[in-house]
Amino acid sequence: MRVIENFLFTSESVCEGHPDKICDQVSDAILDACLEQDPESRVACETSAKTGYIMVFGELSTTANINIPIIVRNVIKDIGYDSSEKCFDYKTCAVLVAIETQSMEIANAVEHAQHIERNGHVNASSADVGAGDQGIMFGYATDESEQLMPLTAVFAHAITQYLSECRRSKKIPWLRPDGKSQVTIEYKHDVSLNGQSPEPGEGALVPLRVHTIVVSVQTDPGILIDEIRRVIRSEVIEK
Repeated sequence: MRVIENFLFTSESVCEGHPDKICDQVSDAILDACLEQDPESRVACETSAKTGYIMVFGELSTTANINIPIIVRNVIKDIGYDSSEKCFDYKTCAVLVAIETQSMEIANAVEHAQHIERNGHVNASSADVGAGDQGIMFGYATDESEQLMPLTAVFAHAITQYLSECRRSKKIPWLRPDGKSQVTIEYKHDVSLNGQSPEPGEGALVPLRVHTIVVSVQTDPGILIDEIRRVIRSEVIEK
């Protein structure tokens, strides 16, 4: 089988004002508020965002007494959406909440599983173990960065984090909360160990160079594209 020795790999990161990240922060804040009052809370919270509109859906099993609309508005405020000119205003945006208590079947199954775990029933059959949800997750650590993440992800996150710093500090005064970055790096398969092309799934991957950087930002009206490119290059990428 022919192995491609050089290839491109890309990672993306979004700023705190990007709709995807807004939704993450709202759901996280609701979870934190529940856990603060009731550490045994079970929270299945989904958030959707549209210009001037936040929708929160899901199921809760908790004794916590929280005000979800206030939590949502505080998150939007902290992000920096404080004016309709920015397409979002925490004071006037609509907040729809459709939260129910967790279904009894799921709640009972999870509580039964927790009872088994607390009482050390290590020999319990799989039929006795309940779950509140199911899913598939995967991940890995890599030694190509101190953060144990691919360099593409490290660089993309660094750019969006610095964009937020420049916006909050007014270093770039025309920046608004939304934005994202995309970083592409060229890699090669390291064949120095045996002098042969590696088999699929074998051999180290060595980053060679940054191939492409794409930065998208939300700005105040009237900022020319040449000025945006110049400032982002000099004040963000080259830093």
